[in-house]
Amino acid sequence: MIIKILPVKTYNAVANVVAYIATDKGHIEDHHTQGIFHNLNRTDLDGITLEFQTNYADFAKKRRNGNKAVHVILSVNPLDREKMSVEIMDDLVNTYIQKTYPNALAFGTHHKSEQHWHSHLIVSANELMSKESTRLSKENLRSVHMEMLRYMREHHPSLTIGIDEQAWGKKEFSEKAYYKQKRNPELKLTREELSERIQGIFRISENSEQFYLNLREQGFATYNHRGRVQGILWSEQGKKMRFSRLGLKPEQVTELDLQHTRLSELDNMRMSSEHSSRNRDDFDRN
Repeated sequence: MIIKILPVKTYNAVANVVAYIATDKGHIEDHHTQGIFHNLNRTDLDGITLEFQTNYADFAKKRRNGNKAVHVILSVNPLDREKMSVEIMDDLVNTYIQKTYPNALAFGTHHKSEQHWHSHLIVSANELMSKESTRLSKENLRSVHMEMLRYMREHHPSLTIGIDEQAWGKKEFSEKAYYKQKRNPELKLTREELSERIQGIFRISENSEQFYLNLREQGFATYNHRGRVQGILWSEQGKKMRFSRLGLKPEQVTELDLQHTRLSELDNMRMSSEHSSRNRDDFDRN
C-alpha cells in the first residue's frame, strides 16, 4: 500500500476535491451507495463541502497559508486487482481513518477504473468543532504506514505489500511539488498519467484563469478553438488533446468559476455578518 497526502489550501479547492472524489472522472454514478462518510451529517456534495468549510471557518486556528483540508490517496498493488473487493477497501480505509483522523471530518470513495484500485479521502484540517489540528508529523505518518502494512498482513494476507519498508520515504508533500517531480521531459506519459496530472492541476486551481496559468507553469501549452481554451498541446509535435479526453468536462471548468464566485460571495456575507455582530456587541456594552 502506498499512501499520499496532499494539501487542500482553499475553500474552492475543497469543493473541487469533494467533486473529484465523488465522481472518479465520471465512473462513479452514485457516491451515496459507495461513499465513506465519517463524522458527516450530510451526504450530498454541496452539504459535505459546506460542512468542511464551516468546520474550518468557525473552529480552526487560522494560520497563514494553512491547509483547509488534506487529500489522502491510498493505493494497493496493481497485482492485487483481481483479489480486491469493495469490502476489503472499506476495511482498509476505515481502519486508516481510525488510526489517523478519528475525530476529523472525512469523505471518500474507492476509484476502481484504473489498473490499481485506490481510495481517495478528503480530511478536515481540524477536528470536528475543535481547534485541534489533524496534521500528522513525518514520524506519525511513518508509524501509521507501518501499522497499516502490519494490519494488511494480519487481516488480508493474500494482498501484496509491494513496498520496501526499510526505504520508506517522505509521504506528505505539496501537490505542486508532486506533479513537478513527475514532469520529467524524458518520461513518456501514458494517457492515464497525463489525465492524472491535468486533473491534479485542476483541483488546486481556484478559477479557470488560474487553471490555465498553472498548466503553463507546469509546462503544458493550451490551445483555443472559437475563442475558448479547449485543451493542451501534448508532445513536441504539438498534438492537441481536448480536456474531455482527459476526463475533464467543459462544464467542470465553467463550474469552477461559478464556485469561485459563490465562495467569494459567502466569504463577503460571513465577513459582513461578523462585522454586524461586533457592532451589536459594542452597542450593547455601551
